[in-house]
Amino acid sequence: MITVSGDSGQANAPFFVAGGTVPPGSPSYVERVADLELYEYLKAGDYAFVLNSRQMGKSSLAVRTIARLSNDGFRCAFVDLTRLGGGTVTPEQWYSGLLVETGRALGLRAEAIA
Repeated sequence: MITVSGDSGQANAPFFVAGGTVPPGSPSYVERVADLELYEYLKAGDYAFVLNSRQMGKSSLAVRTIARLSNDGFRCAFVDLTRLGGGTVTPEQWYSGLLVETGRALGLRAEAIA
């Protein structure tokens, strides 16, 4: 295994990451135009979404963008919509789940439930 330490912020971060989200600071991450575009849209307060097929870097893009925005003083929440239920939940239950998950991600779960 090749590991790298240095200015990346993660000592001995693995260079190769097979499957899953590439951690922030990983030396093998290749920054794309989407990294800057997503960051700039969100920083400006615009709505943005990322659509792509499986294993194309969406989660890695989100994690890096959240870290960058958090460093700039923004509060960020990553909510996995697949956790909110399937076809058996009512629209009210789905939106309630969205509120609770967003509250959890922001450390405001109790307030979201109230």
